[in-house]
Amino acid sequence: MPARRTAEDTTKQRLVQAARDLLLTGGLPSVSMRRVGSACGLSATAIYRHFEDKDALLAAAVLQGFRTFGSYLLSALEKRTPQARLRHLMRRYFDFSAEHPQDYRLIFMTDCDQLALPNLDEAARQEISGTFQMLQDRIVECQVTGCCRNGDPRSLAAFVWASLHGLAALMVSGNLGVTARERDKLVEQHIELAERALSPAKHSN
Repeated sequence: MPARRTAEDTTKQRLVQAARDLLLTGGLPSVSMRRVGSACGLSATAIYRHFEDKDALLAAAVLQGFRTFGSYLLSALEKRTPQARLRHLMRRYFDFSAEHPQDYRLIFMTDCDQLALPNLDEAARQEISGTFQMLQDRIVECQVTGCCRNGDPRSLAAFVWASLHGLAALMVSGNLGVTARERDKLVEQHIELAERALSPAKHSN
């Protein structure tokens, strides 16, 4: 019985990877059960032994991109201070968008319903939302140490996320037309501006 379960898991992972390859190279229109099955040497109907429907397969494929993204942000925890962890997290957000532009387009520039993300189980949804929670936690610890303004940490995290996404999306789409060196300078300046926006408000006497 354990050997059969392992074989089934391996086949399921192969199907997820095939769907993911199609998504990243051709987008949503390129994904069909027939194409995924063909890439794995299976019939389209055989896929239904492992996934309820195409939406379930799509959601599982997209989840892999979120896991890669989460691993980028997680490295921020290696830094010693709250402020350094927040800065590193912002930097890693841009690193992910530059090093995995197809994944970035897929998970942040495509409608969630089209990607069937609402069909993910609760554990997977929590895994995805954990990336935003990681940013919110960095905001909270910066507030505790006094290097971040007071206020609802969720709202502040949403502000930071929207700001990072705005620049990342412009660069991924090629709308800014910048060189690698210019990109690094823009990213550094953007992080500094975000830190300034989050800094405690100074009141004159």
